[in-house]
Amino acid sequence: MKSLLLTAIRLYWLIIPPERRRKCIFRHSCSKYVFDVTKHEGFRAGRKALLSRMRTCNGHFDIITDYKSGERMMYLKGGVVVGEAEIAERLL
Repeated sequence: MKSLLLTAIRLYWLIIPPERRRKCIFRHSCSKYVFDVTKHEGFRAGRKALLSRMRTCNGHFDIITDYKSGERMMYLKGGVVVGEAEIAERLL
């Protein structure tokens, strides 16, 4: 199953050119993140990462700056909070 998920992601990268893919809100694209998790931690972890990203990566987010610390945070659907290190540079 692990190899099937990795192959599906590789095919996605091969078939759909980068300029036609949806722009990710995370620093590491959803496909790259799921690929890395699957490769290093196995199918179950990769599946969990895929489902998590599918739930949160939908374009509905707010980026705020904590004026005390100066850190930017992204608030996603469902109350998920993402730190500045994980936010795509194009959004900062």
